[in-house]
Amino acid sequence: MDAFDKIIGYSKVKGELRQICDSLRNGEVYAGLGVKAPQGLLLYGEPGVGKTLMASALIEECGRPAFICRKDRPDGDFIKAIKETFDRAAEQAPSIVFLDDMDKFANGDEDHPDAEEYVTVQSCIDAVKGREVYVLATANDISVLPRSLRRAGRFDRVIEIEAPHGEDAELITEHFLSGRRFVGEIDPKPIARIMDGRSTAELETVINQAGIYAGYERAEAISMEHFLRACLKIIFEMDAAGPGREAVSYEIALHEAGHAVVHEALCPGCVTLVCADSNKGFTHYYRNTEDYRLWMEARIMGSLAGMAAVEMKTGLQDWGSSSDLDQAFDRVEDLVKNSCVSGFSLHSNGYNDSGQLRARQEQAVSAEVEKYYMRTKQILAANAGFLEALARLVMEKGLLTMEDVSRIRDEAGRAPADTERPAPEEAALPAEKPALAA
Repeated sequence: MDAFDKIIGYSKVKGELRQICDSLRNGEVYAGLGVKAPQGLLLYGEPGVGKTLMASALIEECGRPAFICRKDRPDGDFIKAIKETFDRAAEQAPSIVFLDDMDKFANGDEDHPDAEEYVTVQSCIDAVKGREVYVLATANDISVLPRSLRRAGRFDRVIEIEAPHGEDAELITEHFLSGRRFVGEIDPKPIARIMDGRSTAELETVINQAGIYAGYERAEAISMEHFLRACLKIIFEMDAAGPGREAVSYEIALHEAGHAVVHEALCPGCVTLVCADSNKGFTHYYRNTEDYRLWMEARIMGSLAGMAAVEMKTGLQDWGSSSDLDQAFDRVEDLVKNSCVSGFSLHSNGYNDSGQLRARQEQAVSAEVEKYYMRTKQILAANAGFLEALARLVMEKGLLTMEDVSRIRDEAGRAPADTERPAPEEAALPAEKPALAA
């Protein structure tokens, strides 16, 4: 077991870190091949995804003395501290300089990248070249860092650390669940899907808050209900539905059920939560398909589905759909301008976008949204039983899990949408592979 085993998931990133570590520990092997020692590594990504943990694991596994520099003093004193850190590292080489949260070193932005702190870091990196000082840094937002600082020769490797998705999210969820007393066997998969794309820090906070709820109630163990309450409060800023809650109106229930039905019709199993109270609601999804076109259409028509469901069932305009419409228009606008779904003549290249072109693009976007809205209504009409049953359950419970949605879908029946395509193994294959054009 090495230091990198402390990191849950992130197998690809750990592979790169192990490679860097090997090059630092066995420099003579690489020197024999005429390879220069690497100069530096920059890890960047959202707060709470484990960048500092990964950097610490690299330092531990390399076995070199590390000199850590964080912004913890006024500007003038801090610039001196940067220089002193590099000087001490050079004196005890081979060593590592760790610049933690480097984007916090100066109050700059992408328009003012030449802050004195960053200029100092650049000059210090250049001063220790060839002296076996490896420079390791983390940052949340690398756009504020000068390009000259991020370039190869100063930071030879720049790695983005993303919030955990898919299998990584499940592994991390399972890790945080271990050691806590739960009611029965808790499957980490539903929790991971709800928290997919959230930082590890957020996941740990939600699971811990679930335990606090259980402790306050003097419960013998943590339940899934405790987790859902914590998730709703911390991530979605909503109070959990339960005894004593105000009734959910039919219109709000229909709106959220519409979102869920269309997503389930296109990508079965992608809806993880449906929640509503007397004033608002939300539906949460998990991307469960690699088909980008299918998922994009699910997001567009899913955004329109709340408004469409209310209009179809009540004949009334849904006044609470403005943000949904904004999302649908934004996604369709991207398809028109950048993916040329309405023709190459509407492509936006950012250089010669005239007022006339923008007007034509707006017309095309509106026309595409109208088409998607009609298709959304068709999907809802084909799944009328599913829609009504789901809306009634939202009114009754206020909060539906992935299991609730799947059960109602299977009981009421699901009519596949016309956008679905056969899986690769089921698709008809041409009798002969077409020749490539010369």
